[in-house]
Amino acid sequence: MESKTSELIFGLSEKNDGIMKLVGEHAAEALINRRNFFATKNIELGRIVDAGLIHGKTVALVDEVQAGQRLEATDGLITDTPNLFLTITVADCLPIYFFDPIKKVIGLAHAGWRGVLLNIAAVMVDKLVGNFQSQPQDLLVTIGPHLRSCHFIVQPDVADQFFQYQKFIKTTSAGQAIDLAGIVAQQLESSGVLVGNITVSLACTYDEQEKYFSFRRDKPAEVEAAVAYTGLLS
Repeated sequence: MESKTSELIFGLSEKNDGIMKLVGEHAAEALINRRNFFATKNIELGRIVDAGLIHGKTVALVDEVQAGQRLEATDGLITDTPNLFLTITVADCLPIYFFDPIKKVIGLAHAGWRGVLLNIAAVMVDKLVGNFQSQPQDLLVTIGPHLRSCHFIVQPDVADQFFQYQKFIKTTSAGQAIDLAGIVAQQLESSGVLVGNITVSLACTYDEQEKYFSFRRDKPAEVEAAVAYTGLLS
């Protein structure tokens, strides 16, 4: 998955690009994979800010000071600095890309089911509005490939936490199927993002076995993850 214009690039690596998670037993391999992957896009690793994820709702504003750094305990990144690239890793969770074409600001958020419950999408919108005077109706948001409801089947202990989102829960013989992207889209709309400005990928990481890593499908001992990225181009 990749989209590129004269102003913006964003996308998601694929399985054949290799493991991209920079911590754990695959860290050295992931660093090489990242260098090779981003070289094809003329992006140097020293121009990347990476989020060290905790499945929370902490969002960091970054600029030249953080170039080349990994920010621990962070699930969202925002910048208005051209040629500074934001990255997160995903292996079923939702990568959410934000772009304000008026104020020239971008954001990237990682949303697992806990992040969805914590409404990290609304936190991102609030940060864009509060720090860059973005107007929610100007924001363009894309939800990338993720574990869709067909495979996000949970038991009551998790499903019960989504009590306020009943229309996004379907009962199946295996448990409760939850449409996380649908919930995020509703959260974005509640924050003022126009429904026509929200794009949701139909790709399911579980189903597209040759293309995407999926923790739920493969159940690896060590998480194998793709890298989601975005950057403003000067």
